[in-house]
Amino acid sequence: MDSLHSFIDEMLLDSDTKKDIFLEALLKDIKQQPIPTLKQAQSGFTVSSHLHGIRMNYESHEVTIVYKVVPDLYDDYIVNFAQFAVIVEGLITCRRKQRWALES
Repeated sequence: MDSLHSFIDEMLLDSDTKKDIFLEALLKDIKQQPIPTLKQAQSGFTVSSHLHGIRMNYESHEVTIVYKVVPDLYDDYIVNFAQFAVIVEGLITCRRKQRWALES
């Protein structure tokens, strides 16, 4: 397993609605670089979930996903912005389908 698969598991296995907001914010950050914050400078990540840190390199248009709990447990995963947007949109769709299945 690598950090991408671990990230997907974290997003799909947690039914907390904050994950939906987190994923929507990721999509927005891919399209437009957010204003850097002190928290980002301290952590080294553009965005963080409970288990993963995400670095967005706006010059090379690459995203690095890091498992931050035990840094060497999973290999970092690097993907370009377009591919990461597809992954995030897919996660949003899957989470929406999971909610609909629970409601019916």
